[in-house]
Amino acid sequence: MGRLISCLFALLALAATLRGAEPMSLRWQAKSNRVDAALHDVPLPKVLAKIAKATGWQIFLEPGTQRTVSATFTNLPPRVALERLLGSLSFVHVPQGKAGKLLIYRSSIDAATEEVEAGGEDEYTLEPGPIPNELIVRLKPGAKITPEDLAKKLGAKLVGRMDGLNTYRLRFETAEAANAARDELRQRQDVAGVENNIRLPAPGQPDQPSSVAASGLNLKPRVVGDKDSIVIGLIDTLLQPQPMEYEQFIKERLSVVEGKFEVDNSQPMHATAMLQAMLDAVAQMDSSDQGTKVRVLPINIYDPTAAGQEPTTSTWNVMLGLQLAASRGVTVFNLSLGGPNDSPMLDEMIYNIHAQGGLVLAATGNTPGKDLTYPSASPGAMGVTAGDRNGQVASFANTGPQTELIGPATTYFNFQGRTWMAQGTSSATAWTSGLVGGAISSGSLTPAQAEAWLLSTVPYKPGKP
Repeated sequence: MGRLISCLFALLALAATLRGAEPMSLRWQAKSNRVDAALHDVPLPKVLAKIAKATGWQIFLEPGTQRTVSATFTNLPPRVALERLLGSLSFVHVPQGKAGKLLIYRSSIDAATEEVEAGGEDEYTLEPGPIPNELIVRLKPGAKITPEDLAKKLGAKLVGRMDGLNTYRLRFETAEAANAARDELRQRQDVAGVENNIRLPAPGQPDQPSSVAASGLNLKPRVVGDKDSIVIGLIDTLLQPQPMEYEQFIKERLSVVEGKFEVDNSQPMHATAMLQAMLDAVAQMDSSDQGTKVRVLPINIYDPTAAGQEPTTSTWNVMLGLQLAASRGVTVFNLSLGGPNDSPMLDEMIYNIHAQGGLVLAATGNTPGKDLTYPSASPGAMGVTAGDRNGQVASFANTGPQTELIGPATTYFNFQGRTWMAQGTSSATAWTSGLVGGAISSGSLTPAQAEAWLLSTVPYKPGKP
């Protein structure tokens, strides 16, 4: 998560307080040509300023036009989104160069003469928390209704499925429709559970380049078959190309997010810092001449967005990532992510993974205090906080009751020939995942032995400042 995530949590809380009755979340995804919104009584000029920034359009509005926008939707094409945002106002998009003009008017197209100045991206990010118009529904085994028929009956779209778990993601036109459907679903005998999909905070970006040189990786891979390898699941952002010394340990790159996305190599992404922290820890435990049996399986669960916007994920994507990792033989599951909202279905999945011998390590978060954060507080997960080698907890680290382990608050990694620094419970979690992966590889530990070894080797001890 990095130090920036602690600032993000604080700023989001402050922003929610300051906005009061005027919350605004609007994300215009230029690459995928889709729009998400959660707006309540927001003045139209603010909405148009955001659109102008995201699209590059010149937007002209008829002078004197007044409208407050209230709308909740996800994944709509631009024209449909504009119809929802503008209501009874007329609009025309005029192609011009790479972007074009958007003319919005009440009386006539010629009256759209007042240009809207593009607004900054940082004011309008999607906030963590329940997604108002999305539900995750689990059907009971043997349910006679199909997910397609259920979605149709409820007036929703079926936008995701985990058939092996009888679990499905439904998207509604409005939050009101989702709430009504929730009440109906709870009365159905063939429904095992229903909850909102929850948007998680964006991952923090690594800090600026550091003057401290990162040490080289003293590790080599042992040639083993798939059944004999120890696989750590890095469930995180897209992973950028790595230096060969790290690249050789990557099993394959997977993603639960549909579509192809260009990897931004202008600065290191979250997964790059996590991977290197993880493998550096493996090297501390398993650097024999034989080499290590550890491999890393990076799984992208974040939706990369237009330039200047933060990648987003949700509890649904986390569950998809865990399911995919489990199907690929992952032993150690690394979740350097989290938020304040609990998901019972994600809790159940993590509990089952642990019951079947998997180790799930999750970051406790970079908001100081003792609040519960999820999934580190999920039954079966091991919460990891951050500190120094003497066990002193970092000033930014969460030490709630979910905290069982402690890893280094600061790690260094290589990117584009420079050394960068990452700070936070995210990199501490990745390091701890690598440590136990290396221990399993070198000592042939069972899952239960590996868990006991972790608790004896890097335990968090309450009471330390």
